[in-house]
Order: sequence, then structure tokens, then C-alpha cells
Amino acid sequence: MGTKNNIHVLSRGVIIDQDHILLCKTLDLPISFYFLPGGHVEHGESVERSLLRELMEETGAHCKIKRFLGCLEYSFEPGHSSICHNHEYNFIFEAESESLKSNHKIPQLEKHIELIWVPLHQLSEIDFRAEPLRELVPQWLKTLASDVFRSVMI
Repeated sequence: MGTKNNIHVLSRGVIIDQDHILLCKTLDLPISFYFLPGGHVEHGESVERSLLRELMEETGAHCKIKRFLGCLEYSFEPGHSSICHNHEYNFIFEAESESLKSNHKIPQLEKHIELIWVPLHQLSEIDFRAEPLRELVPQWLKTLASDVFRSVMI
């Protein structure tokens, strides 16, 4: 993962089912908050391959990437640096899986997070990070743009 002085590259998935979004909730930090499933891109790994790997690790489900939604460059407040890295690029993709449905609880496969389905209309009411994604995710989902991301990574 690197030190707090590095720039972090992450791939995140937006999975929607019946107007609910799948989010991770922190379990091992002093402050509990929600974030999109996904994680760090490893050296030599494409952001798409990274997302599929991370989703499998976190949910146990085979997922498919539908489309690229957007990229958020984000820097946490100085006060957050004790619990998280400070500068990151989040590549956000819409994804889907036949086995991830909002009426089924997802088994906890990683001890530091719980996966929870949250009604989309509640994004602005919860501690969802990175904060700009509260507005960006619904906006990106409404756009019809597709095929706007290119990667030449193998």
C-alpha cells in the first residue's frame, strides 16, 4: 500500500440494485464511515482488473464492469491523515453481478469492513466518503456517456 506521502490510485465500483447502492462500512477505525467497494490498484494492474479483483475479495462475487463513470482526485482534510492516506485518485466504474442483490445480506469476508445496501436517496444523509461522491455518483449514473475510458494496460 505505500506511505501517507504517496499518491494512491484506487478503483471503485458502483453496484446498484432496486435503487440501493452497495457500500462498505468501516469496522476497525475510530470513526465509522461508508465508501464504495474496491481498493488499491497494484503495480502493473489495470484499474478495471483491480476492481474485479477487489470486488471478488470483498464480496466473493464475480462481477462485470458495465462502464466507466468518472474519476475523482481527492485530498482528505489534515485531521483525517491519522486514519487514511491523504491524496488519492479514485477511478469509478459502474459494475454488476448476478449474485449481488439488495434483498440478500453479503457475507463479511474482510474483518475491517461490512458490506451494506443503502437506499440511493440516503447518500446525502450518511457519512459517505469521499464526500464529493455523494453528488457525483448520482450525477454520473444519470449521464448516458459510455466508452469514455481507455486503458492500454494488459
